[in-house]
Formats: sequence, C-alpha cells, structure tokens
Amino acid sequence: MCIEYPRYHLHITSFYINEGEKTTHIWKTIIMQYLEYHTKEEDQGREVISILRSELGLSTTKIRSVKWDPAGILLDGERVTVRHRVEEGQTLRVLKNDSENRQKRILPCPMKLDILYEDEDLIFINKPAGLVCHPSAGHRLDSLANGIQAYFDEKAERSSIHLLGRLDKDTSGIVGIAKNGVIARKMILDRRIKKEYLAIAEGYLPADKGTIELPMEEYRDPEDHLLKMRPGDKMAVTSYEVIHRQDDLSICRVWIATGRMHQIRSHMALIGHPLLGDSIYGHGPTEHMSRAALHAYKVSFAHPVSEEKITIKADFPKDMMLCANCMKH
Repeated sequence: MCIEYPRYHLHITSFYINEGEKTTHIWKTIIMQYLEYHTKEEDQGREVISILRSELGLSTTKIRSVKWDPAGILLDGERVTVRHRVEEGQTLRVLKNDSENRQKRILPCPMKLDILYEDEDLIFINKPAGLVCHPSAGHRLDSLANGIQAYFDEKAERSSIHLLGRLDKDTSGIVGIAKNGVIARKMILDRRIKKEYLAIAEGYLPADKGTIELPMEEYRDPEDHLLKMRPGDKMAVTSYEVIHRQDDLSICRVWIATGRMHQIRSHMALIGHPLLGDSIYGHGPTEHMSRAALHAYKVSFAHPVSEEKITIKADFPKDMMLCANCMKH
C-alpha cells in the first residue's frame, strides 16, 4: 500500500523469512521521492513523455526505467503511461529514485559519517584520509559508498549513490553524492560543482599565483603495478595561489579545470614542488605527514532543483593543521 505525502510516498512492503520451523513476518518502509509538475493551459492534450523530456529534463534511460515501475509515473495519484494526454490543472509526479536493482549493487557497512550537508537530493560528506570512495578490489565493504548505503538503509530511504567526483584514498575532504540519476545528470552535465583544494607543497613557490597546463596520461608502473600519471596527450589544467610560505614549504589554494587521476599531485611534482608526504610523486612520509597533504576544502554549486547558491566547507584535517602550525612557529 502507499500513503501519499507531498512529493513523497511511504511505500510499505512485507515479506517472510523462514528459519527452520520459525517464520518471521518482516515489514519494511521505503521513502520514495518524486519530481512534480503542475500542468498549465498550454499543456492541454500533451503526452506525458513530452513533459518528461522538455519540462523535467529526463533522459531516455530514466523514462524507460520509470515507465515500468508501478509507482513510476503518477497523474493525480493514478498510474499512467507515457502516451497519456494530460489536461490543465493536473499534477504529474515522476519517481526520482533509481530502480531497486541499482540500489542492490552496493552492500551496506555502518560507519561514522561526517555529514556537512544533506537534503532530499544531495548529500556531502567530509571524507577522512585512508578511505576509498567506492568499492573496489580489496575494499568491497569498507568504502565511503558502503557507509552511505548503510546510512540510507537505516533511514529507510530509497536512494542510490552517484558520486559527483571522487577523491584519492589518501586525499581528505568533501565528496558529493547525488541520491538519484536525475539529479546526478543535472549536476554533471551542467558542470555545477566548483571545488577548491588546500595543499602543502614542498619547496618555496616563488610566484604568488600560477596555472599549470600539462597534458597527462595514465600508466601502470611495471615495478609496483600501481596506476600513475605521466606526461601524455590528455589536457589537464591546474591553478594555484600561495597563501603562506615558510622555509621549504608552501600552503596553496588549488583549483582544477579538468579531473584527471592524481592531477594536482602529479602537476605539482612536474613543476618541482611535490606535495608533502606524497609517496608516489614526492619524497614520501615525513614526521607529521604520512600521506599526500591534499584536502578538498570547499565546494560551491547552484542547487539543481531550487537554484539556490550553496557553499560547503570542510576544516583542515588534524595532520595538515599540525604541519601548518609548525610552519608558523
């Protein structure tokens, strides 16, 4: 059964678990979220599929998915086909949540999350260094995505995980996640996110500002079998501004116009100023920094639904703060 709320449905289902001679009846409540469109006079006689494409900006893949879902497309609370013709003054609701098949791809693993911002469409997490963003070989259950999935399950929220960019395992800071494909598509296609990093580079950077434009490519190192970056044919652009210098270290604000793997780390190394603690492109761990000193500090974007301007910040992590304090004394 469904209990209707504005822009939401609470979908209540039940199933049975057999344990030997004992049978347990389980009830599960899932929060389902909708995009809404109120038809106007000029919409009289339009097919639903036309509104989905033109007014709500849904992709063909998304339309194909929701039209088979029993609660995927509702007109005044009743299920309709994409060829149904609407009348003025009706309310069209389209399921924002991804299909259940997609949501089952990531296994939940409870972990403490530092949530910086959350609404019904987006969630931004302050990721600690040492945590991978997405499940991979050797990290099937201990990635950030596993923790977010557990968080969604705990809230009975039918949301999926669309990473809006990834951070390296040893990079700390802000990671954005769209809760459904509709929002992810808008955020990525519109290039809505602007991200700023803080980095501690080795050496005394002479220029206050600079832009590095060096093409790059991925390769697998035959010695340690790690994926790394080297000069290549894919354009990469990194800009930086020095905010503090002392002796042989420089603290920088960094922006990237492209999103290559290890871009900031490799670019800074190529101009002779690798990041402090970087074991791949620099001189490795130091007394106070056991990883590359890089932190995704600030994210700014226009919300894909409300168009509100939003800025999110994540404070310096303890290890980088300690290094910064040592520079000032």
